[in-house]
Amino acid sequence: MTLHFTPIAAAITRRQAVKAAGKAIAGLAGIAALPSLSGAAAEVSPMQTIPASQAMNANSTEKLRVATCQFPVSASSAENAEFIRNFMREAAGGGAHLLHTSEASLSGYAGCDFPTFENYDWGTLRKQTVELQALAKDLKMWLVLGSAHFLDVNTKPTNCLYLISPEGAIVDRYDKSFCTDRDQLHYSAGNRLVTHDIRGVRIGLAICYDICWPQLYIAYRERGATVMIHSMHNARDTGKNCLDTLNLREVPARCADNRMWAVVNNSSQPYSHWGAFIARPDATIAKQLESNRPGMLIHDFPDTLSEGGWYHNFKPMRMRDDEIMSWGTPSNHPRQRDGQSQA
Repeated sequence: MTLHFTPIAAAITRRQAVKAAGKAIAGLAGIAALPSLSGAAAEVSPMQTIPASQAMNANSTEKLRVATCQFPVSASSAENAEFIRNFMREAAGGGAHLLHTSEASLSGYAGCDFPTFENYDWGTLRKQTVELQALAKDLKMWLVLGSAHFLDVNTKPTNCLYLISPEGAIVDRYDKSFCTDRDQLHYSAGNRLVTHDIRGVRIGLAICYDICWPQLYIAYRERGATVMIHSMHNARDTGKNCLDTLNLREVPARCADNRMWAVVNNSSQPYSHWGAFIARPDATIAKQLESNRPGMLIHDFPDTLSEGGWYHNFKPMRMRDDEIMSWGTPSNHPRQRDGQSQA
């Protein structure tokens, strides 16, 4: 979603970032023994509305502990993977069941972290993806991995989130549905939503500019999602602009409109417009990281509202039958239609 390309010289290295970060971890609750993990793909009609009475039960004895991280995403998938591996181990040590990474966190973001996909090293990206899948299996952890999904040499890839299971398998993939004009120079648009049940919590996957289209959160609510896992890239910019406030307002508003929670993160490559945060359906932000430096926060679901908070919307808006659900041109490539195709 970043709107400006800044020369790579403005980047900071992984070593500089790690030195600056120290132990930047927030929101750790008491660590309990990890129960067995389970996940089943949701089989819910896109238009099925889930009653408000089925909202998350914060007193549930089973919890989904989500860790979300930020780091200075670069054009090097090898450097990016090293950050992700370190955060996976740290998250597992904190009792997290799932680690969430930012938009294009492994591949780098075309048009921002690097100019184009011309001569892109897809072989290294695949190798790093497979190694992260293996680590997820070793740690028995879910991984939401921001990357790019190769289709073929003549078709633009998708900007994607791989949902990787504790068995190390790609169980599904979300392709960014709403693509900015700049995105459309490099990526094919997505055209399907992805939900998944993990430890009794139904998550939905979204990427960056999707937040500017209210129908996406409505559609996910109607599929029964209560927690949005939303990856963004508002970084590598020249300084402050409207993005410093846009997502900090839009995300809590979408949550309030739809009685949902959201876990939202960002690249921390300077200048980064905001740090990763947790939004609640009373329009509050439960936790947030400092911008422009690597870090991780952890939050448990089911969750409560803020102290003294309340629901604001008792009759959420319904989807129109003819609503558009993508911006840009989706491909009809079999590797895009298959949500479990390998990287």
